[in-house]
Amino acid sequence: MVLAVVAVLISLAPVTYLLVRLSDFGFDKFLANVLRPRSFELLGNSLLLAVCVSVSAVIIGSLQAWLSVRTTIRGRSLFAILAALPLAMPSYVTAYTFTALFPGFKGFAASWLVLTIGTAPYVYLAVSATLVRTDAATEEVARSLGAGKWNVFRRVTWPAVRPAAVSGAMLSALYALSDFGAVSILSFDTFTRAIYSAYRSSFDRSGAASLAVILVVLTIALLIVEPTLRGKNLPTDGRTRRTSLIQLGKLQPLAFAFVALWTGMSLLLPAFSLFRATQIGLSQVDIDEISRALANSLSYAFAGGVIAIIFGVAISLLTVRFRSRLSLIFDRTIWVTHAVPGIVVALSLVFLSNRLLPQIYQTSVLVLIAYLILFLPNAIAAMQTPISQVPRSLDEVAASLGASRLDTIRRVLIPIAGPGILAGAALVSLAVLKELPATLLLRETGVETLATRLWNETSVSAYAAAAPYALLLVVVAGIPAWLLNRQVRQSVRFEINQRMERE
Repeated sequence: MVLAVVAVLISLAPVTYLLVRLSDFGFDKFLANVLRPRSFELLGNSLLLAVCVSVSAVIIGSLQAWLSVRTTIRGRSLFAILAALPLAMPSYVTAYTFTALFPGFKGFAASWLVLTIGTAPYVYLAVSATLVRTDAATEEVARSLGAGKWNVFRRVTWPAVRPAAVSGAMLSALYALSDFGAVSILSFDTFTRAIYSAYRSSFDRSGAASLAVILVVLTIALLIVEPTLRGKNLPTDGRTRRTSLIQLGKLQPLAFAFVALWTGMSLLLPAFSLFRATQIGLSQVDIDEISRALANSLSYAFAGGVIAIIFGVAISLLTVRFRSRLSLIFDRTIWVTHAVPGIVVALSLVFLSNRLLPQIYQTSVLVLIAYLILFLPNAIAAMQTPISQVPRSLDEVAASLGASRLDTIRRVLIPIAGPGILAGAALVSLAVLKELPATLLLRETGVETLATRLWNETSVSAYAAAAPYALLLVVVAGIPAWLLNRQVRQSVRFEINQRMERE
């Protein structure tokens, strides 16, 4: 309970910061900052980017999923793997690779393309997983009754995958609103870039705080609207019947061209740029500097994973094993603060640490607190399911043998749920590796990570020097991207084997 209370209090830091800031400089000053033409310009830019990215991510991700799971497109098992791999490349790395190839690659269109590449896999993974679990026999019945491919998709397939697609779209929109690295490299003004500039260029932080309030309101509004857009999950009978795959016929070349073109743009082109720049950059870079940045990144990642285990298990146990009104409040509070972008979290910790605990300002402690706020919900989401799957009867058996509640958790529950808990910690560690704005603002003076070194080099257009840091980030982050779509790959292989047996 103590750990849960500490986690909730820490998670409330961003909201507390914004409330204190509002009370400090007054509502009139806040309103004047919000109603400036610059604020409306940033609002329009941010909303336009979020809407366009989410719509394009839904179209591309859903189409990739449908082609990989439901059709006979050539190379579908390979495309099922490649569709998720852009997750391995942080958006600011993708932005760097395009800018290194095309120096004039900047502005809204560039930001839209880069963020779509980075977020379409969210939709693809959610929709493909839904298609794998959804009974395909209904679609076959509709086709047997004379419905065309488009009508089957619109009336049968889309209603089934809509909740997953909208959830992916919401992740894409939130990502676009909170992204800092890509839009900064591509010189497109959004709230996050303006907040960082206001923080760095002025001792008066009221402007940055005012913009942060608008950004938080936007993200919370999206979370409120999301359940309505998702609609209802369609009930199923629990059976997943495999039927014959859809023959694309004359559309086969067009579908293959689309998938190949998007793969080339989202993977091959950035990879080519990255390896080309790395060949040049290796002759310019300091190996000791790279080693220190890698060591610092891994240290932060390891510490973030340990913290995720400690606090994530505590919250998950409360919400799953000892469910109460208080535990639900704890859970919802943590998830609400998850809507706060990383740059706002960093600003709040700078402000509160200077007022309350100045001794931890610009130390690793403050960085780890930021990671706890940002990524604790990720850990909880991964840990709650394996903990809930441990039979409660084992608790009763342990209690009958004289074990205390703490002993039961330590010796029974945690060992059984261990793989899921470690998976949650690993996801947090990998998220820490790629995190940029909070690390950039809060890290100890002189301490650099792969992400901050990449940012420093790209900010002065030293693309060759930045390449080794980008390549290391991609290599390390490639592991979860490969594992994330494991279920889809297995399903595709199963269907291919079944088809070969029938033939």
